[in-house]
Amino acid sequence: MTAPFQLAAIGGPWGKRLEQRRRGFDDYPWHEIAAGDDADGDDADVDAARLVWTQSAFSEYASAAAFAEIASALLAAAAPIDLIAAAGDFVVDEMLHAELSARVAMGLGGAVLLEVDHERLVRPAAGDNPLRRAAELLVRTSCVGEALTVPLLKLAMQRTGSSLIETVLARIVRDESAHAELGPWFLDWADAELSDADRCYLGNVAGDAIAAYAPLFGGSCQTSEGKADHGVLDCASFDATFASALQSRVVDPLALRGIVVPDEALKTALEQPAW
Repeated sequence: MTAPFQLAAIGGPWGKRLEQRRRGFDDYPWHEIAAGDDADGDDADVDAARLVWTQSAFSEYASAAAFAEIASALLAAAAPIDLIAAAGDFVVDEMLHAELSARVAMGLGGAVLLEVDHERLVRPAAGDNPLRRAAELLVRTSCVGEALTVPLLKLAMQRTGSSLIETVLARIVRDESAHAELGPWFLDWADAELSDADRCYLGNVAGDAIAAYAPLFGGSCQTSEGKADHGVLDCASFDATFASALQSRVVDPLALRGIVVPDEALKTALEQPAW
């Protein structure tokens, strides 16, 4: 069942648990968009940015659910305790990213209404044993989703003319870079236990994830060329960066671990223009 996506905090001792991790957020230059300085320009561009940042808030929220699922899967797979702890900690990162994205959307004029199904935030792993299920979730979320996100956010951060957007993206990129490393570290730890059949299965998982992420990412670009207004890349830059990241940050690292992404999945993703 769908419901409007919204964020809320209860405060009290639970808010205090996040104080250290949120430190400095209120010092970001929020006045840029609160005063309307960063929202000047074409209304259509601003509306598009509101949608992108609202979707970003939900995407980060869903990523929190994914890492919560990953933490449970790692526990079931008897993975190293530091990898398990990292996955649990990444849930907090993603919730903070959701908050930052929502604040940008609100500053640009308000979040856009999104109807979402909170019971279907994460696609369940279908692997037939705990190790394969953990690997499946990590390949999908860390080795594909997070790995592709980082270079796109970095480029948007470099091109935006807003110090606020740059600051927000810098914080998100800092965390997401670590998130993208969790999958490879797990695969290296599990290397001796993964069979050829497991690796073939994971290659198909990666291909399916690429096919799923490509249109989601592509919907977050703008057709007009130029700087990344409000943190939204132009589609030509998006396409080039996506193609490069797909090879260097997804396909090659997985291939080093004996996991081959099907050519057809790559062809489909690269032939579909972002706009």
